[in-house]
Amino acid sequence: MSKGHVVIVGAGIIGQAHALTAQEAGWTVTLLERDGRPLGASVRNFGTLWPIGCTFGPEREQALFGLGRWQEVAAAAGFTLRPGGSLSLAHRAEAWAVLQEFATQNRSDVEFELLEPAAIARRFPAARLPGLQGALFSPAETVVHSPSALTALAALLQARGVVVHFGTPVVKVYDNAVETSTGQRFSFDHLLIAAGDEMRLLFPEELAAAHLSRCRLQMMRTVPQPAGFDLGTIMVSDLTLCHYPAFRDCPSTAKLRARLTAELPQHLAWGVHVIAAQHPDGSLVLGDSHEYADDFAPDSRADVEELILDALRQFVSVPDLRVAARWHGTYLKSTVGQTQVILQPRPRVTMVTAMGGLGMTLSWGLARQTVQSWGTTTA
Repeated sequence: MSKGHVVIVGAGIIGQAHALTAQEAGWTVTLLERDGRPLGASVRNFGTLWPIGCTFGPEREQALFGLGRWQEVAAAAGFTLRPGGSLSLAHRAEAWAVLQEFATQNRSDVEFELLEPAAIARRFPAARLPGLQGALFSPAETVVHSPSALTALAALLQARGVVVHFGTPVVKVYDNAVETSTGQRFSFDHLLIAAGDEMRLLFPEELAAAHLSRCRLQMMRTVPQPAGFDLGTIMVSDLTLCHYPAFRDCPSTAKLRARLTAELPQHLAWGVHVIAAQHPDGSLVLGDSHEYADDFAPDSRADVEELILDALRQFVSVPDLRVAARWHGTYLKSTVGQTQVILQPRPRVTMVTAMGGLGMTLSWGLARQTVQSWGTTTA
């Protein structure tokens, strides 16, 4: 017997993770997505599962739980994950100090490796050696091709009995039902809204009070690299250490940020930190920048793209940097440093947003928490 009816708005990774988790827990689930397929932030990212960016404690545990769930779901849905870890390269003394502090602060349960340049050259020949101080290798990070994975996951949901309606925008929320643009209503015992940037159309006042900002990122994908080129891992550099909350409390992070501000002011002004992730077809997904505003110009900026490529050239050697595709992604981000913003604007209505760029990593653990909070009987 079903515990009740859950309606989920949004078929990105947050929505789909909640849909599968609720179905497995015994709820009847309906998933409503405004577009004909997932097209939001969940398919406009690097496709990286990124525990190293999560703060130690509950958030990292949530990330590692999510990694395990991704492995289970990939096997069930028939898509491929590409494990390989990540390599954080330090070309400044301050960045090397951050990595050493990060690796040695009472974290014996984590298999981080601090590598000297000679070891880096042997294991990861694509890394640029001039000026290299050292690097930190973390084995947990994983690449997933987001567009195909989200499509396969949606098919799995349907095979498991979740009712999925694509091309179905939700325009109004009542106390116990939602209404779509065609006037159709879906009743619920619990409602989960994970509609990304579009959530501001449903509960604008609640979102306005939640200290959120719209954020646009600029990304690109290269042509497939020549046969035989293998990046070997996901690579990042000094700029990334100032971006993710996991490094925030390292004593040398402030010194690194001060040096980067002096040396790379335009990169920091545009929120550029560079990740390079290679996908199975040999292409590299590269990015990104972070622009904050209420509205954005429609064009893609060539100068910001060059900032990204300039930063990339400083830490990795790529044979072919011809760009095959460019895109923007827009999402909501907390202005007070939260990586998961959870709002309950009405009884039995939960909104999830502002995952701090870690939605692919944290969504499964968040779904577990949300579904458990609903208990065992209909509210």
